[in-house]
Amino acid sequence: MAPGRMAWLDVTKGWAILWVVYFHSFTCWIKPPSPIGENFLRDVGRPETWTGALPFFEGMGRIIGIGLSQLGFHAVGLFLVASGFVLAQSAMRAAQKGGVPWGSWIGSRLARLYPMYWFAHLVYLLSPFVARLEPVDWRLGVSLSGFRFLWIDWNFFYLNAAWWYFCLIIQLFALFPLLFWALRKWGPTPFFLGAMLIGFAARYVMLYVHPVSGQYVLGGCGLSRMPEFAFGMVLGTLYAKNSETFEKWLLRGPGFWAGFLLYPLALQVYHLPKGYVAADLLTGVACFLVVAGASGFWARIPHLGRWLAMAGTFSYGIYLVHQPYAIHFASFLKGQPAGLAVPQLLLLAVGLALWGGGLEKILGRWLSGPVAPKPARP
Repeated sequence: MAPGRMAWLDVTKGWAILWVVYFHSFTCWIKPPSPIGENFLRDVGRPETWTGALPFFEGMGRIIGIGLSQLGFHAVGLFLVASGFVLAQSAMRAAQKGGVPWGSWIGSRLARLYPMYWFAHLVYLLSPFVARLEPVDWRLGVSLSGFRFLWIDWNFFYLNAAWWYFCLIIQLFALFPLLFWALRKWGPTPFFLGAMLIGFAARYVMLYVHPVSGQYVLGGCGLSRMPEFAFGMVLGTLYAKNSETFEKWLLRGPGFWAGFLLYPLALQVYHLPKGYVAADLLTGVACFLVVAGASGFWARIPHLGRWLAMAGTFSYGIYLVHQPYAIHFASFLKGQPAGLAVPQLLLLAVGLALWGGGLEKILGRWLSGPVAPKPARP
């Protein structure tokens, strides 16, 4: 972990990216009922078989294990909150020192995002151990541009389905200067309420007024996921103003328990009429608070904390390369019982994290060029 980084945030992102990799591997092994389904507890736990303590604990184990394995997509909301947090606290400190140089700011972000994104394409095209579900054709050019919302039904999940998130994040980065201006002008609460209103309105229109492809709601239209990003921005400004108080709230219990209590309520929102308008925000916020709230504990475990922080530091590279490998290798586990498959899926997640993180580290060193030797001490 680089000096000056927030250990708890890197650990949070480390858990989240490992969860995402495991989720994609798990869902290629089996496809059990979804934990957001109305009958999940009955279908997975099978309470009619709870005739004693052992069947009860077995049923609860299935509920927890399959539920956590299937909810990995909620980590998307966590990363959106984390992205808003990092950008806002950095921009707020720059503004306090005299202003944010938006031209160089945007340029540095694009220089951070695009090279690894393009490199992931090259790795995919050259690697012999990836799932190739679609042919390489004209859509490759659209994919390289990052504008996967163009002809969205053909391009959004093209080649590597996980790359849809890149399309979303560049939209939010483009909106960030305007959002940051609004945050400073209106203050945290009015800003967040306004962002939530715009995001919910966009989702409502796309879902119910003029229904469009669900891929726009997922992230093809950046406005649909702006509430999570805006929530992260609010947290980032609070951190920049008083990091000690913020970390005390987040890492010493209150933040964790707030997320823990919110999570079951957020899951129930999926079942409300038109509840999906708010579901992504609520689950994203709950997920961030729970995982970040626990990260203070994990960060204090020497070896585990260090490795999780390392995974978080290179979570971008892991995200960009993992899914085609996850599909390819997890497909060999189909039909195997959980006792054999789950440990292998966990090892696969760790292996793909090492692979993706290593690639990002190699590319970073190559782009930064040779490091000048330190002058000899007299």
